[in-house]
Amino acid sequence: MADKTVAIIGARLGSSRLPGKQLLPLLGKPLLTHTVNRLRSIGAIDEVILATTDSEQNLRLVDWAKSENVVPFAWNGDENDLMGRVDAAFQDSGADRFVYVCGDCALIHPSTIEKLIRASIDAGEDGFAGLAPLPQSQSYIHEGFDVYNKGFWSRMMRAAALPFEREHVGAVYHHQKKVKPTALVHVEDDPIFSSVQHRLSVDTRRDYLFMRKLYEDWYADNPADSLVDLRWVAKRLSREPELVAINAHVHQKRADEVPPKAIILCEASPEMGLGHLSRACVMAAALQDNMGAAVKIIIRGRPVYFSELDLLPHEWVDEFSHAHVLSDVLIVDLKDVDTHSRSIIERSSPDTKKIVIDTVRDHGDLFDMTWMPSAYVDPVSKKRLGAKLNYGFDCYLLRDTHFAVTRKETVRRIIVLTGGSDAAKLAYTMPLQLCQTLPDNVQIDWVQGPYSDTSLDLTSVDNRFNILRNPDDLPGILRGYDAALCVYGVSFYECLKAGLPVVAFDPLDAALPAEWGMLARVLPDFMCIDADHAIEQLQRVLGGSYGVPSDIHSALQNGTVNFAQAVFSLIYPAMQRVAHDRA
Repeated sequence: MADKTVAIIGARLGSSRLPGKQLLPLLGKPLLTHTVNRLRSIGAIDEVILATTDSEQNLRLVDWAKSENVVPFAWNGDENDLMGRVDAAFQDSGADRFVYVCGDCALIHPSTIEKLIRASIDAGEDGFAGLAPLPQSQSYIHEGFDVYNKGFWSRMMRAAALPFEREHVGAVYHHQKKVKPTALVHVEDDPIFSSVQHRLSVDTRRDYLFMRKLYEDWYADNPADSLVDLRWVAKRLSREPELVAINAHVHQKRADEVPPKAIILCEASPEMGLGHLSRACVMAAALQDNMGAAVKIIIRGRPVYFSELDLLPHEWVDEFSHAHVLSDVLIVDLKDVDTHSRSIIERSSPDTKKIVIDTVRDHGDLFDMTWMPSAYVDPVSKKRLGAKLNYGFDCYLLRDTHFAVTRKETVRRIIVLTGGSDAAKLAYTMPLQLCQTLPDNVQIDWVQGPYSDTSLDLTSVDNRFNILRNPDDLPGILRGYDAALCVYGVSFYECLKAGLPVVAFDPLDAALPAEWGMLARVLPDFMCIDADHAIEQLQRVLGGSYGVPSDIHSALQNGTVNFAQAVFSLIYPAMQRVAHDRA
């Protein structure tokens, strides 16, 4: 019988950090399709198999496999027993060896895998081929694949007994050292793959944005039937720190690590806008990236489209229930902790650490930590909350942007931000004021949030207006402007974080008088008493040289990481005790 090598892709759609990640689009094709195309370019592979489970949520993967002429293998065993699932697929294939590939790796390098397959054949049935060892300070950029011969694989299966050994392919060899191959063959790889170190698996939203950026850039300059060159990726990573920064801080979970579970309760409505929801998305991503946490956002309110939710586990509800708060940490970001919310929080587990966001009212007895994304807290609250309180410019929870925008046009551009619902109804009065005050060469981009009145046609006021309806990446576009006009709220601080000069006023009295006074002292060029004053100041900003103070700009960059570190410090001792009790 002829020697046979198959590729087995392990995938299921129930990822705790990024559900459905294997089918997320990269240039219009599912991530898995790109992985399969890379495998099919390897001449030594005879067949590609998808190893998933027969649960209802994974039927989409089975359908995808059939559409791509990939062999679907839907296992009916324990979902967490990946070793068992892969073994069943391997035995069913009748192959002599297999290439195991994680379903979230879209940049596996075909020539490297081809060399490992050839070396595995030389190593014999009970041998193993791996990449040549590197100095301790170095590692290969490759992620998510190995080649296993039938004999050595059978020994690994017999040795895999602990839960995490069954959950992770190869853990008994790579991590536990429970088995050794009879022959070990080392393969030399291109030195460029050990010249940079960066994560290439897609585990979180940030990882996906990083991968999407690479694919978009590659296919902008290369044929549609080409494969993204990993050498090109490595070269870019060595010279583009902004590219590296997209997902450099994402936590790589250990094989035996049990991630903490976090629930975030927030709300959104036409009356209160999207500030709480925006912060919730930032917190969720920060806990995923920095702690490997399994996070779910529960939103009280009428569902609207908010692009930040696309890649985060979430649920819209009319009201919270006790079932929603079973977690290691419960984070509450509500306008107020009402009687119903208080009851839900009080009934949560005593082991659950509770954090409240952006309120210093008399609820301190409910929470283990108060996180204030504010540069001001009144003295009485500071004294009452003591060590439980965190506040300052380095505590703001703001969305990130990494890529600066280069503009060639000479037209001046401003962006107007009036909140998710334009609760102050500024769209009815301010456009005419802007046109009467600003020079003719100023283009005005007006953002309409998901709750705004979209029937208004501002272009009829003046052709300088451009309407941005609920833009997908607001922080990402801010750097393309010369200045911003903003209703005081989260967007004001997002502008400051992006380094964009922004004039703000507070028509809804969102800030306390003492807070506004403090901001007026530290940002005198940007804080205005009303809309008329703001438009006048905007004209001055456009005509002058105004910048965001460097200390404030720097502090605003650190809020999300500071938050994740504070949560980690809060829950880690508690999780250690729970793990000890379970053992």
